[in-house]
Amino acid sequence: MTEFLIRKFVKDFDNVNNSRVRKGYGLLSGSVGICVNLLLCTMKLVTGFVSGSVGIIGDGINNLSDAGSSVVTMLGLKMSAKPADEEHPYGHGRIEYIAALIIAGIILLVGFELIKTSVEKLLAPEPVEVSAPALAVMVFSVVLKMWLGAFNRYLGKKTDSPAFNAVAMDSMSDCVATSVVIACLLVYWWTGYNLDGAAGIVVGMFIMYSGWGAASETLQPILGKPADPEILGRIMEIAIRDRRVLGVHDVMAHSYGPGNVFASLHIEVTSTMKLLEAHAVASHLEHAIEKELDIHAIVHVDPKLVGDPEFDALLENLAEVLKGIDGSLSMHDVHIFHGSRLVFDVEVPYSYPASDEELTERIVAAMEAREPDYSVSVKLDRM
Repeated sequence: MTEFLIRKFVKDFDNVNNSRVRKGYGLLSGSVGICVNLLLCTMKLVTGFVSGSVGIIGDGINNLSDAGSSVVTMLGLKMSAKPADEEHPYGHGRIEYIAALIIAGIILLVGFELIKTSVEKLLAPEPVEVSAPALAVMVFSVVLKMWLGAFNRYLGKKTDSPAFNAVAMDSMSDCVATSVVIACLLVYWWTGYNLDGAAGIVVGMFIMYSGWGAASETLQPILGKPADPEILGRIMEIAIRDRRVLGVHDVMAHSYGPGNVFASLHIEVTSTMKLLEAHAVASHLEHAIEKELDIHAIVHVDPKLVGDPEFDALLENLAEVLKGIDGSLSMHDVHIFHGSRLVFDVEVPYSYPASDEELTERIVAAMEAREPDYSVSVKLDRM
């Protein structure tokens, strides 16, 4: 069913990094979500008011908020498809993250209001009329929501969109919440114990939990989570395929929305290579990364002195100094300026306990003790 809908309503559906295609996925998800949730909302509100169950009414209101979330998803993906402009040179892709955050806010608000109403119902319980049709409506709701959750999870996996994942998470939490309502209705039907208010509180808590999870997941790319190690590894693999590249470091990737990634990296080439050839190596690598990974890349070229015994001995001493301090430290961009100034970068894990100032002092002191003829300058890169 999902594949049928995608093939029917999304043109060029496999080209998921294309903004127009992503907009098509957003319209499909939003349209399906609006239809499903408005249907369930209508059925539950009618059933809830007839039976007098705050749990069913709350579940119906939750479906209404889900329909609103689908509208937000559609608008977010439509706006994110806008091309880059002077004010947004990297495009509008991050609007998808903002849309997902708005959805999470709506979910949290609905959950809070439902808990508030349910507490009032718990303090002043009212009779609930339970019937087979009411239970059938709730069971049908669980089945339909499970399909909707799987539908959006599939879209999220296919497009790597947090907006779809947020909607999928909301749908699956709805299944759990509705199941709780069903259980409480059955208890009341069989025993006479009115757990309607308690059911509403549990439903509200589930709703808020899913909202918090969606918000946490969405905030990570907005705050700047690290790039996928697999992507960084692929960039390095492409770089070292060129035999003229002696080393790769400082590989970074920044996401400006799903499918809109910019990367930068430093490559090392022999210092005897002519400038035009070095430029050609960098340009070729930039084109290769964009062609194979659909990532905009900027390549910086670093010259590396090769075949100099004195410089090689210096590198060996530096490696021993770093290993003596901590085995997790590594170096790159080693240069000698004016014959006596040694400059290099050191990669340091984020988890390394010492401060940058303390570590810099240790490295400089240890290296100058081994190489007293050099003035040492070190730059730390936390990785």
